[in-house]
Amino acid sequence: MLTYSRRSLLHVAAATAALTVALSAPAPAAAQDGAGRTWAGEAAPYSDATLLDLADVGRGRTWAAGFTIRTEGQVTRFRPVVAERAAPGAAWTPMPSATTAAGEVSSRVNAMDANGGRDVWLVGDDSAALDGKVYTQHFDGKRWQVVPVDLPEKADAGSLLDVDARPGGAWAAGIAQIEVSRTWNEAKGTWNIQYRNAGIVRHFDGTAWRDVPLPELPGDYWYLNGVQAVADDDVWATGYDGDTGSPLLLRYDGASWQRVDAPGVTDLPGQAQKLAVSEDGTVWLVGEDWSPEDGSTRALVARHDATGWHRLAVPDVPARLFGVTARPGGGIAVVGQTLGERRDALAWAWQPGSRNHWKDLALPQPVAVDPAAPVENFANAVTGGRAGLTVVGTSTAEGAEPQPFVSVRSGGR
Repeated sequence: MLTYSRRSLLHVAAATAALTVALSAPAPAAAQDGAGRTWAGEAAPYSDATLLDLADVGRGRTWAAGFTIRTEGQVTRFRPVVAERAAPGAAWTPMPSATTAAGEVSSRVNAMDANGGRDVWLVGDDSAALDGKVYTQHFDGKRWQVVPVDLPEKADAGSLLDVDARPGGAWAAGIAQIEVSRTWNEAKGTWNIQYRNAGIVRHFDGTAWRDVPLPELPGDYWYLNGVQAVADDDVWATGYDGDTGSPLLLRYDGASWQRVDAPGVTDLPGQAQKLAVSEDGTVWLVGEDWSPEDGSTRALVARHDATGWHRLAVPDVPARLFGVTARPGGGIAVVGQTLGERRDALAWAWQPGSRNHWKDLALPQPVAVDPAAPVENFANAVTGGRAGLTVVGTSTAEGAEPQPFVSVRSGGR
């Protein structure tokens, strides 16, 4: 049995949220991507915030969410932040009401989702200000309200890493660090505590977040990165199974959660990050594969339709994917990071019936402050429809604070 500290749990949550440590940056220069299709950089709404997710809240509005980091003496505090772009092409503006409503809560915002402008959710980490419960925050069209989430019994830390806002009630998924045993070390005068890390799922029933029990899985280390509902009685969750070292899939049928085996997806080394659902009910999964032969990492993309799960061939480049959005016509756009000597933010698109299927959207890289310094860029999240795409990402350079960027691609597919 492995032993984990609170610090190690939060490191896991940070990695699965595609976070490494992000804050705000020079916007990418405009770039042409096919006839009439261009990328343009937009000024990040904060100069000192990490932006991890995006949501379309209707009527042309897009929201971005994340957090700021402050060091107060020996304590590091996280403050939730939300910003709005009121219409395509408009400037991003902060929404201080969200931060004010969070009060003394110290938490990252790991994910955001919206079911229109009157049902928006943020999810994050456990907070001392909430008596150790996990921070979530809801906007009902008029005001923000913190809605704490209980952790499992004997859990002393936890995070929600994804949320799906729906008319039938939101779903959220993540990880909890749960005490298994403790023994007193007489020599050191301290407790030796052993933990297991396990996935958690919560469902909001209109009044409070309720625990929806998950199946017992072997091993002491597994978690959930993503959750998406096709219908009230058809919900998917995905993440990582430390026992097998492979992506993990769970499905809810309206009564209980069951583990799902998907040949070619869950039986290979790697992990799944996020999910998306197309208009026709197709479920999409993205993440990363790990090659036992050479230790390389490749992008993972799979879809579920009436005949089951099918893995898609992807560009043969070292890469990992952090985000996915379904697009009109049955296609998707994915974002992430290339790996190797250069670590660039990436954006690819897949459309049914296209000759080459995958199209590199040539996401422009942020302009480096110091061209001589090694730079690592990655795209965290993407949203958009027929009018184009919006991407938020992070740029890190040696010796400098991480900086966010926002890129917008107009002109359709």
